[in-house]
Amino acid sequence: MYRKRYPQNFSAAPRSQHGSMLVIALFVIIVLALLGQTMTRLLSSSSENTVHEVLGQRAINAAKSGIECAVAANFGLGCPDNLSKEFSGVNGLKDCSYNVTLAPPKNITDDGESFTYLTFTSVGQCTAGKMNVSRTVYITVMLPT
Repeated sequence: MYRKRYPQNFSAAPRSQHGSMLVIALFVIIVLALLGQTMTRLLSSSSENTVHEVLGQRAINAAKSGIECAVAANFGLGCPDNLSKEFSGVNGLKDCSYNVTLAPPKNITDDGESFTYLTFTSVGQCTAGKMNVSRTVYITVMLPT
């Protein structure tokens, strides 16, 4: 029978590999570009989360300040701006504010004793650029009557 002959260029000779390095180089460049883009997005979202956490803590501190001031003013200890305040010159609370509301008192009688419950609610709000964060703190006070 006849012998089959295969073409000589089917082998792994360097002559038959023209352009394969270009394909490999493009693949590596695309993979590295995608990896770089992913890392950039990850770092960007991480810094936004950090800013959000810091503003959240500042908003809690502003709300707590409002609660403390409103309770002090209600019991005659004196506190200016007991219902709302904007912190402008205070380090750590710049661009923050609070608004305090007092719910109507509730009178409760238990086993012949009367009590009055007061509920203070304070909303602290902080702003930085386009980000606005608010936190709410409330406290209930029980007074014998």
